[in-house]
Amino acid sequence: MIKYIARRLIQAIPTFFGITLLTYLLLWLAPGSVVERLYLAPNIKAETRARLAAQLGIDDPFHIQYLRWLAGDDWLRWDSDGDGIADQAFTPLVPLDEDGDGEPEPPGDNYGILRGDFGRSFVKKQPVMDVILTNLPATLELGIAAVVTSLVIGIPVGVLSAVTRGRSFDNNSRVLAVIFDAMPNFWLGYILLYVFGRLLDIVPIGGRCTANLFGECPILFERINYLILPTVVFAAGFVALFSRYVRTSTLEVLSQDYIRTARAKGLSPQVVNFRHAMRNAMIPVATLLGPIITNVWAGAIIIESVFSWPGVGRIAFTSAIQQDFPVVMGIVIFASLGTILGFLLSDILYVLIDPRIRID
Repeated sequence: MIKYIARRLIQAIPTFFGITLLTYLLLWLAPGSVVERLYLAPNIKAETRARLAAQLGIDDPFHIQYLRWLAGDDWLRWDSDGDGIADQAFTPLVPLDEDGDGEPEPPGDNYGILRGDFGRSFVKKQPVMDVILTNLPATLELGIAAVVTSLVIGIPVGVLSAVTRGRSFDNNSRVLAVIFDAMPNFWLGYILLYVFGRLLDIVPIGGRCTANLFGECPILFERINYLILPTVVFAAGFVALFSRYVRTSTLEVLSQDYIRTARAKGLSPQVVNFRHAMRNAMIPVATLLGPIITNVWAGAIIIESVFSWPGVGRIAFTSAIQQDFPVVMGIVIFASLGTILGFLLSDILYVLIDPRIRID
């Protein structure tokens, strides 16, 4: 198992760098300029635009920008005259004057993600890691709540649908699964916000909490009303997906000989269906957990925007519009690592759920 995990992680390295390369290329090809968006000056002079672009490091060719983001910019320097000061082969990456002293701050020596430095946000003027870590707990809170809710509801619904095949519960659950699977979650979110937040005034219409005197969110059970609607909307599609896959797998398991033997021994239907059948029908759930983790990152962009949830997804959306390349690329790294680890987790769960499966 350890050798298999190590091999999978090594194989994921080129995939990871391929994702970052394609994402950076798409951002680089995007129309517009971050300078115009940053200073809200579409008619800015060419000289000023060129100076600001040089300070942000976005006027160099694509490969120079990508390699600088990846490994820093000291590989562009060499001491050609022996004075102990490194010369620049290309336009240096120099941050803006953030302290107002009239002098731009020099670039850090450890800039580059391979050195653990994700750079600084063009818009927020903060380290990218600080921006992400500040908003990451909100996204994890919402994502974990949605996944747990979908597992708690989707798996029993799928098993009961298989056990009551052809009856009203089975037919109704399948129809609802198709509806919620096809329904856009942003549309469902706006409908629920209007009904329960505006008309009935039962839950808040947005945000994560009401901040306390220290400007922080209280503990979870004191603000659960903020989490209800985003979790319901986020988990709706996952519940439909889990229930359909579990139903199909359970129907196959129920036709096996050992299930008929368990029934012939006089075991209760609850024991047969939920102890013997459900456990062996869990392999599709393990298969889905990897893609679900990816969908959590992708869906968070929409859900957090609809419900004004202060998470990484909302930051990714606004940063992409503002062409804040460092923040977007930092979020892509987190999402890529989550996806890779999610699929690896699916393979490990195969063995834990079904001892007959062995990873060689």
